Amino acid sequence: MKADDPRMDLVVCELARMHYEAGENGIQIGERWATASVSAVLAVQEGRAKDPMAFPGYGTGTAEEAARRIIARLLDAGWRPPDAECLDLPEIPEAAL
Repeated sequence: MKADDPRMDLVVCELARMHYEAGENGIQIGERWATASVSAVLAVQEGRAKDPMAFPGYGTGTAEEAARRIIARLLDAGWRPPDAECLDLPEIPEAAL
């Protein structure tokens, strides 16, 4: 997605905007964030196995929480679910397709 794409209005995250403007596509951005989230939850789990009080501000450190973090980041980057939940979103102009 390019910086002048009307869908950029859906991108809340400034970091995602920077990646789009640098020429990355949504798949590349999503892959980067998913990888970082998985690496973080693995580090938290490993750290807590050694010291249960490690990473006190991270959260539960479960796979489900990591999945919620990933989904939240993707939504902030402008991704939308491909089902009926997105029917109330504005249509993408023909020029953007």
